[in-house]
Amino acid sequence: MADSTDILIGDPDGQRVLIQPQGRQHPGLFDYWDGNWIVCRIDLTAGGFRGGFEASLRSEEFQAFLEELESLAETLEGTAAFSTMEGQLALSLTGDGVGHVHLAGEAQDQPGGNRLHFEFEVDQTCLAEVCRSLGRVLTAFPVTGAQPAS
Repeated sequence: MADSTDILIGDPDGQRVLIQPQGRQHPGLFDYWDGNWIVCRIDLTAGGFRGGFEASLRSEEFQAFLEELESLAETLEGTAAFSTMEGQLALSLTGDGVGHVHLAGEAQDQPGGNRLHFEFEVDQTCLAEVCRSLGRVLTAFPVTGAQPAS
């Protein structure tokens, strides 16, 4: 998976969130609002629940998550959050400073659709690889355009 844009958070053979970017939703558009949508496949395994769905996520959401996750990976303390404009995926990774990382999340099969809340522990050693994976996603799908001033 070293060259892949897949983002694996958790155990590949156990509880996990796997985000698989498929491509830009609007490949010919480069403005901030339309050009940053990425179609992703989300696969979850949490406790007895297993499932998957498609979600449209945004490049800047991955960028913000990477910035927070790099700090968490370095100190193992604090929280890194991934939240999405349409609410289809929300993740919060919290470190206690001594190596324990707790993931709490919510997934929606479609905007405003069915919700699954889940929680599990992840090995601190996966954080560096998640950061590298996020970097690969941002290399493949960089943030385009500039957010208009409000």
